[in-house]
Amino acid sequence: MKGNNPALGLFILRVVVGVVFLMHGLGKLIGPPFPGPGMAGWTGMLRDVLHFPVPGLMAWIGMLIEAGGGLALILGVAAAPVGWLLALYMVVAAVTGGHFAAGFDVFHFGDPMKRGYEYNLTLIAASLCVAFGGPGSWALGKPQPPSMTT
Repeated sequence: MKGNNPALGLFILRVVVGVVFLMHGLGKLIGPPFPGPGMAGWTGMLRDVLHFPVPGLMAWIGMLIEAGGGLALILGVAAAPVGWLLALYMVVAAVTGGHFAAGFDVFHFGDPMKRGYEYNLTLIAASLCVAFGGPGSWALGKPQPPSMTT
């Protein structure tokens, strides 16, 4: 295997980031064994902690962005728009979830309610890399080569 293999790099990045988002989306939908509170807990957090308007609708939208976006990345479908959407979603999560206000460190001395933005920043950067880099050659939705006809 050669050391310079952008197709393999994009594949690994896209699939790993997709799995991370899919797992968190399923945690919001189902809860355990996935990392999240399930839809009732997620809706309650949006309503009681983050004070989102129409928390039931926002919970479904957030879950669909994470789970659907993660699945799309894993498959390599619509990588550019999905990458942009996931990056924007993580910016919104960092701002509304208080991550920027808590500083950089994700562990923030063990206080789970004051998680910093380093995790958000990593997922924003990874999502943007997929958006700019495309799905790579190992994807269901790989772009077609440009046409030579005029």
